Amino acid sequence: MKEGKYNLSIRYGVLAGISVIIYMLVFYFYDVKVMLGPSVFWSTTLLFIVGMFFAAREERKKREFMTFREVLPVAFVTYLIANLFFYDFVYILFNFVDPSLPDLQQQVGLESARASGVIESLDLEDAIAKIEETPAEFTLIQAISAYISSAIFGFILSLMIAGATRNK
Repeated sequence: MKEGKYNLSIRYGVLAGISVIIYMLVFYFYDVKVMLGPSVFWSTTLLFIVGMFFAAREERKKREFMTFREVLPVAFVTYLIANLFFYDFVYILFNFVDPSLPDLQQQVGLESARASGVIESLDLEDAIAKIEETPAEFTLIQAISAYISSAIFGFILSLMIAGATRNK
């Protein structure tokens, strides 16, 4: 069987994507508010990094020498695939499985902002009014936009992974 250019990226991207979904589901069934908190969303980045690192490392094992420029697309494609799984999961969860999640996410966001002191007491009324005016939804356009904008973050992660795993 002939190996494609991005076979390892696809394999590890799918594994990382499925890992993120399982991770999110554990928190969903444990406590939905915890799942919607920023710490759980940001901690999924570790699963992306692990998938990217393993894909790059396995690609490096197949070659004698691998430059930064050769490792970068391996890590980045892995991120894009895993992140596609993540945003597909979130879109389906928020729109079809549990449509009450966008409202709950607004509440969790307000609670997090209050707890962190981001919202000053004088601006609290205005901030709450603006948040409540915003419709609580996660549309397909929002999911696509978030996926595209997160690609910038994924590229930065890919740069770091490529720098760490290159051998030339």
